[in-house]
Amino acid sequence: MRKYLDQPIFSRIKYEHPEYFKKIIPISGDITAPKLGLCDEERNILINEVSIVIHSAASVKLNDHLKFTLNTNVGGTMKVLELVKEMKNLAMFVYVSTAYSNTSQRILEEKLYPQSLNLNEIQKFAEEHYILGKDNDEMIKFIGNHPNTYAYTKALAENLVAEEHGEIPTIIIRPSIITASAEEPVRGFVDSWSGATAMAAFALKGWNNIMYSTGEENIDLIPLDYVVNLTLVAIAKYKPTKEVTVYHVTTSDLNPISIRRIFIKLSEFASKNPTSNAAPFAATTLLTKQKPLIKLVTFLMQTTPAFLADLWMKTQRKEAKFVKQHNLVVRSRDQLEFFTSQSWLLRCERARVLSAALSDSDRAVFRCDPSTIDWDQYLPIYFEGINKHLFKNKL
Repeated sequence: MRKYLDQPIFSRIKYEHPEYFKKIIPISGDITAPKLGLCDEERNILINEVSIVIHSAASVKLNDHLKFTLNTNVGGTMKVLELVKEMKNLAMFVYVSTAYSNTSQRILEEKLYPQSLNLNEIQKFAEEHYILGKDNDEMIKFIGNHPNTYAYTKALAENLVAEEHGEIPTIIIRPSIITASAEEPVRGFVDSWSGATAMAAFALKGWNNIMYSTGEENIDLIPLDYVVNLTLVAIAKYKPTKEVTVYHVTTSDLNPISIRRIFIKLSEFASKNPTSNAAPFAATTLLTKQKPLIKLVTFLMQTTPAFLADLWMKTQRKEAKFVKQHNLVVRSRDQLEFFTSQSWLLRCERARVLSAALSDSDRAVFRCDPSTIDWDQYLPIYFEGINKHLFKNKL
């Protein structure tokens, strides 16, 4: 627990209000384990004392095997709902999903999109294909219009929540691609290598030099503090209804930004703030949908240098690591092709309405209106956060 609270994200509160840490009661659990891995005493504490539950635990690996993502994202959500229904003082259940749970729609509204919820059939398919090790083609066909098992199981979990929440006041929060904090609790905090952060980090280091995109596609980024703030405000401003209320925390509707603009800003940042050990061509990223060109550039500028670097490492009796690193970068890049090659319009009118309902003082503290993000100001904060918190470099 102490190690967790020593992270930079808690540095401000540790300095300003260290007494707040006394309010935290950590309970270890596992959403894939029976009864969430809780002992009877821990379970009784939650049943008797908790009034608001925010369920954000999930497997976020985009292409993990369906068996694992189903067990975590759907099975885990079912276990949480079972516990929630036992809570004596429950006032609100919040499920954190993803804005990309229904990408077959080009324009995504703040509403539920029905999915087939024959969980026994889905579980049987996942188990059989895991045991037999069948190829991925059948898995892709099974999940239909969803780009990966993560999005598929989050869509299933949303429908599960809608069907099983009963009389419990319930909200679904759908953030888009979560990036570093804009302001709260510290500027630029990021601790995940997933999604857009990975691509920005790889470009800063010169590990990736080409991407499948025209550059004109919009990529929907949202700072993590906007997601947290919207969640808190949605809880505080909740109006009783029997239906599940869906909120998008997204930018493509009110404040879109193109992939090209992001890489231009990344290049400007790299030239002004050179990172240690960065390649000479750091932050130079070619955007194209010509796959033969992608293969050629990858081979010449990434695969070959990685192979030669490993060859040199071996001559020095050191561990070869660059080909392994290169393979990870290419695999991460290719997994994002679906998102970098097309655009969606993710409506977020409810976020704006919530923000407008706040007093001026509360709106300044709980910033959640995506239209207020100034990309020219935010992106350097984001890139600096990558350097500081992921690469451990202070600029």
